[in-house]
Amino acid sequence: MAGTTYAQEQVATDIQYQSANLKQPVTDNYLMNNSFKLNIERIPHVSYFCQRANIPNISFNIVEQPTPYGVKVYKSGSSYDYSELEISFVVDEKMKNWLEIYHWMRSLSNAEDGDEFIPFHQHTSSGEIIVITSAYRPILAVTFEDLFPINLSGIDFDSTTTETEAVIASATFRYRSYTIQEVDLFD
Repeated sequence: MAGTTYAQEQVATDIQYQSANLKQPVTDNYLMNNSFKLNIERIPHVSYFCQRANIPNISFNIVEQPTPYGVKVYKSGSSYDYSELEISFVVDEKMKNWLEIYHWMRSLSNAEDGDEFIPFHQHTSSGEIIVITSAYRPILAVTFEDLFPINLSGIDFDSTTTETEAVIASATFRYRSYTIQEVDLFD
């Protein structure tokens, strides 16, 4: 570089390295699929035995704007669509966790006699998935609002198997929305 001093060249070189370093991630640890904890207020026995849970998809509606030409123009819409929360859990030997969801679902409707039916404001619960780092520290909380079950799998018994296996059940939930927030335990 003509007309520059050695110090100016060093500053320019340092800036190049700094900008390259800014592109590097803060951590190179990856998210592990078994680092989570599920908490649903209404079904505490499910939390300990939970094997799988998902952070549901989120999509945004779009509006197609007509034009006199052959190209369609898309604009952002005004509402979100959330997919369902799905979990799988090991059923405990007294079936307490499976029965928690079963009784919750029965209480949402008065299909038979109304004895099990609960008032509408008690139909939902709050819930969260805590995402945990590789150092086993909570980092994110995915909080679900107005959560309620819409499907509970059956339980299959099989006396022909030679090995004893744990019974795995699944449940599907709908909810109003979810938010994701950082968990700051030590800041």
